[in-house]
Amino acid sequence: MDETTPVLIVGGSMVGLAQALFLAQQGIRPILVEQHAEISAHPRAQAASPRTMELMRALGLEKAVRAQENPYARYGNILQAESLVGAELGWFDGPFRHTANEFSATGWTLIGQDRFEPVLRDRAEELGADVRFATELVRHEQDADGVSAVLRDLRTGEEHTVRAQYLIAADGHRSSVRQGLGIATHGQGVFGRQLNVIFHADLDGYVGDREFFLCFINNAEVKGVLGKLDDVDRWVLAPSLAPEESHNDYPAERCAELVRAAVGVADLPVAVETVTSWEISARIADRFRAGRVLLVGDAAHVMPPTGGFGGNMGIQDAHNLAWKLALVLSGRATPDLLDTYEEERLPVAEFTVEQGVIRYLQRSGLDEDFAARHRPEPTVLFGHVYRSRAVLAEDTAAEPDGGAAAVDPLSTGGRPGTRAPHLTFRHNNLEIAPHDLLSGGFLLIAGPEGGAWEDACHAARTRTGLRLDVCRPDDDGPLGAAYGIGRSGAALIRPDGFIAWRSRDLPAAPAEKLATALDRLLHSGAVR
Repeated sequence: MDETTPVLIVGGSMVGLAQALFLAQQGIRPILVEQHAEISAHPRAQAASPRTMELMRALGLEKAVRAQENPYARYGNILQAESLVGAELGWFDGPFRHTANEFSATGWTLIGQDRFEPVLRDRAEELGADVRFATELVRHEQDADGVSAVLRDLRTGEEHTVRAQYLIAADGHRSSVRQGLGIATHGQGVFGRQLNVIFHADLDGYVGDREFFLCFINNAEVKGVLGKLDDVDRWVLAPSLAPEESHNDYPAERCAELVRAAVGVADLPVAVETVTSWEISARIADRFRAGRVLLVGDAAHVMPPTGGFGGNMGIQDAHNLAWKLALVLSGRATPDLLDTYEEERLPVAEFTVEQGVIRYLQRSGLDEDFAARHRPEPTVLFGHVYRSRAVLAEDTAAEPDGGAAAVDPLSTGGRPGTRAPHLTFRHNNLEIAPHDLLSGGFLLIAGPEGGAWEDACHAARTRTGLRLDVCRPDDDGPLGAAYGIGRSGAALIRPDGFIAWRSRDLPAAPAEKLATALDRLLHSGAVR
């Protein structure tokens, strides 16, 4: 082999770049290859969810991401109209809210992929990731010990070989890696196609004093969505296409006419910048892992854009996988830990895709029998429930949700397998939130009378080399009720912010209990 790497990532869009960043945070130096020459100029996904921002915040990137936010976007309001100057058909609240809330210390950020991806790339490279654009995966094959891949530099045509211990497919909904592995998909399939026209036009006089995030246009000539982008006169129009159509059927002047119909001004000066098309569908891969190859993002699942769940879901795939890979690669966990990636993320994908479909059908006026299965946004974003070998479950028969993939995040009571509840408490006279303390390792939160857990964590760090921090609030405040522990109990939070195990009170031998829990979680004999 010409070179080696612990992890080869195929695909350099938002999820692939996030995967490189999360691995680099863990001390892993991956190689990422992307066949396009540069980051796409199309905004595509246009919002980072509060859960995504929570991950960025823990990395110290929240301010950098918000600094690239679309300055012309408006949180909340969505307008429905015949055209921008035509009759208004109604207003309703959009899905995005900027402000922090009872579920998280942060909120939505209206940022297109074209502005978000450079932030991810810059920080990933700063931490040691090797990101290569204009480079494609020609072929790969795996054996018991790793993956051998052939890469081609699309600028020179030169090919070379790479040996990786693991390969991550982040190469989109048409994933050649997934197809090469013979992994099928299931789901509702294709709902339709949509055109994306990025154009320049002075629309301020037609918008007036109305503030909206998106405007849904519905008239005889065009049905689609109109939104303002990052420049003063830069907009996107996303009209629906017939199933057999693509952007090749829409030259610039035809797109300009669609824009004029959407605005309602026949002689409007329009300069079309770029035109693309994409498929609106709902599919989930039957498997997320095949040996040493793992699928993330659209390679694993695709869903309609309504709700803004898709790209954010992929980022959370990458975050779930990164710490597990890091522990396996370092020898602190056995490869069985990687099985828990599919065990945890596939059921959540099934749930989230369904929620995206429900919202798409409701917005499109096609809602049928799905309304009863609609779940509120906080449940979709924060209510995931993991049931895997990386969670030390308590009495599952007592679960109030009947095995649901997601529940009301305010009702979890801190049980293992759920995201650590958001709250703030005083520690060393500072107000802090648990998710802000997650820097890539485990975190043990103990009650104010759980001083013995600090010695237990020290012993575990010494024996295993794990990144394991401990935090004990100055007083219990809301901690006990939120996490279901007493004043001397403790909850172990995984690097991805989910509760792995808890001890409601102080046991007779806390160091031994913690060691046993870690040993079971990591499927290794590292802790005795």
